[in-house]
Amino acid sequence: MAIRTPLNTLSLYDRLVNKVLTYYATVWQDRRAGETYKKWLANFGQEKNGSEKEQLHAIYLLSKFMYFGNLELRELLKSVFRDLYKYPIVSEIRINNGNSKNIESINKEFDKALSLTRFLGVGNPSESGVHLLYYFRQENALPKDLFINIHEIFKNNEVSVDSKKSLTLLGTRIRDEKIRRYIFIDDFCGSGTQATEYLAPVVNAIKSLDPKIEVYYFMLFATEIGSVTVKSLKTPAGKPLFDRVSEVFLIDESFKCFSKSSRFFDPAEKEIDKDFCRTMCASYGAILMPSAPLGFKDGQLLLSFFHNTPDNTLPVFWTETPSWTAIFKRFHKIS
Repeated sequence: MAIRTPLNTLSLYDRLVNKVLTYYATVWQDRRAGETYKKWLANFGQEKNGSEKEQLHAIYLLSKFMYFGNLELRELLKSVFRDLYKYPIVSEIRINNGNSKNIESINKEFDKALSLTRFLGVGNPSESGVHLLYYFRQENALPKDLFINIHEIFKNNEVSVDSKKSLTLLGTRIRDEKIRRYIFIDDFCGSGTQATEYLAPVVNAIKSLDPKIEVYYFMLFATEIGSVTVKSLKTPAGKPLFDRVSEVFLIDESFKCFSKSSRFFDPAEKEIDKDFCRTMCASYGAILMPSAPLGFKDGQLLLSFFHNTPDNTLPVFWTETPSWTAIFKRFHKIS
């Protein structure tokens, strides 16, 4: 009969491995096979005398990693619709009707508001923001005619072609003038770059054509910096670019792995050295991603989703090279 070793007598390394294997059996099960962590750990300790210490710190970081699988993201998408979209509109309907509690009347007004709303992803049809709309529609039992691509917002009556074959769209207008709200849905906002560079021109065009149209930007996850950046965007007239910016999960400074307020390091774990951990990740990161050794714009995140890993996450987790095995591989955009 096999004798099990009590968990409290195992080494820290073995306890951390057990924790990681538990994650594989539960919340990570749609991402990787349980043995992948061994190949990933083999990346560390390439210095002759540093193997055990580096691998201990690597498995420690892995035990703190936040992974959101298919089921978790579907629940978050329910929250986007219910908490960020529906409840504020219902509250507004009630206020406009003398704090009415007439459910039938409220539902009728909400259904009308919903019919005049269109949901859009962020990016082109192959990117994650658009990809999530499929699950968003399923989980919230929404008709497909409420979903459009960005180009379907506008209608151009004429096209002018100059001597250099450059196209100019003339007579642009809103295609469906009954629509009162456009809702952009994104999975992750790290720095606000996507909204600043990709969405701002689109939203400015909408606002210039019809200032009464409301445009919202809803995110599953957003860093504090990213959320503040998007909320601070303005139209040429100096008004807020988005009428509402909200996220389900706000990532504050404590989620930045090596920040002063980091939530990932417990002083009681005497074998774990935060400074050593940072130096290790920065050293390998400088080889893997020289422009951002600790993640895009020094993100330092321990975060991944079932469909991709943000580049704000530490590169030691997601970079794949002939000499480095990723554990939460990132799929880059190919332009």
